[in-house]
Parts: sequence; C-alpha cells; structure tokens
Amino acid sequence: MRLFLIGMATLALTACGGANEADTTPMDNAADAAATANMAANAANAVDHVAAIENLSETEQQGVFLRAIRDADIPCRDVIETEKLEPQGGVATWRAQCEQGNAHLILVQPDGSAQVMSRTN
Repeated sequence: MRLFLIGMATLALTACGGANEADTTPMDNAADAAATANMAANAANAVDHVAAIENLSETEQQGVFLRAIRDADIPCRDVIETEKLEPQGGVATWRAQCEQGNAHLILVQPDGSAQVMSRTN
C-alpha cells in the first residue's frame, strides 16, 4: 500500500509538471494567434496606392502627378493630361503631360512611393 501511495504521489507530481507545460503551450499558441491576427489586420489596413490612384478622376490624378513632379524638383505649371501605360518592370506607370509640353513617366509602387522620369524636348 505504501508503494502504491508513493507511486501515486510521483504520478501526481509528474502530472503537475505536465500541466504547467500544457498551460504554457496554450499561452504560446495565443501569442502566436495574436501576432498572426495583428499581421492580418495590418495587411487589411494597408492602402494600395496604385488602386487608389486608378480610382481617382482624371482631374484628381493630374493633381497627384503634379505633386509628384514638383516633389522631384521638376518645373511644371500644371498637368494637363495623364495616361496609364503598361507597367514598367512590374511597376504601375503613367505618363503625365505638363502645360509647357514636357512629358514625364511616373512609376508608382503599391506603397505609394513614386519615381518620376523626364524626357527633354
């Protein structure tokens, strides 16, 4: 009987240790689930700037591209025409025509960064 009690006590202590390990696993799983949910929420909240530009009216697109051209320190009084072109290297591309006649290619990344390339007349 005494051997039986010692065996039960040993099993109980082992079970307690196992319970602690089992208790941390759900917490780890919960932390992993929270991190995954956080990443999914960030991805859902991310703005696809290319799609946003595509959904603008032509006048609004002209304003966006005028700002990009001026931010690149290129003189432009006003953008009078925009045209969506085939993507260049997988990057969304537009042609913007300034009032002075200069045309600029504007490559827009999904994160909203833009690269302006100009040609001279």
